[in-house]
Amino acid sequence: MAGRPSQPKIVVYGPARSPFIEKVALALTLKRLDYEGVEPRSAEDFRRWSPETGHLPVMDVDGARIADSSAILDWLDEHYPEPPLSARDPWTARSQRMLELWTGETFYYYWVRWLRAEVEAGRMPRGSSGKGGDLARLGVLGHVGEILSSRDLRSRSLGPEFARRLDDLVGFLGDRPYYYADRVGRADLTVVAFLGSLESGMIPGGPAQLEARPALRGLMSRVAADLGR
Repeated sequence: MAGRPSQPKIVVYGPARSPFIEKVALALTLKRLDYEGVEPRSAEDFRRWSPETGHLPVMDVDGARIADSSAILDWLDEHYPEPPLSARDPWTARSQRMLELWTGETFYYYWVRWLRAEVEAGRMPRGSSGKGGDLARLGVLGHVGEILSSRDLRSRSLGPEFARRLDDLVGFLGDRPYYYADRVGRADLTVVAFLGSLESGMIPGGPAQLEARPALRGLMSRVAADLGR
């Protein structure tokens, strides 16, 4: 593509199964940018790679580091504007960003609430919630597959409130192919990244929840086609 900057060396630090890391991976794929993923092996890796907050993902671009998945998407749009992750129309772009943030906060809130309830009920060891309850730092979202496979938790669910939030996602989409626009954007990538945690069983009861909402399945299929997957 004419005027496109040359490809730098890009490394994304974070647990591959975390939806926040997947969100960044989807954006890089849409931008047709090659990258290397590096997963943490211990809590110390979180602190070493992200000393200010201990949260991942962090993206390294030729030695310069960008923290936070939303900030990473901002950086990608600034330096590699095509295809854009946000709509040109300011109102539409604002709506996309608001849904991006809502999705991450909503999924994380209900997941953490469920996990803490499991710990308090004695169905999961307290060590699973991490030192000081810092679930984000210890990357519990990235290791939930191991937690679920080691305990009989797949039959549980995150509760009826979480199911209603999935219905909200269906309502926000309406009859459009993508959220608020006619092409894939950052809101769609974020939603699909988190829906992937349902599809894979990372979220208890997730596959059944997803199958009950074909509109969300359709979104996942369209985004996968756009990314050439």
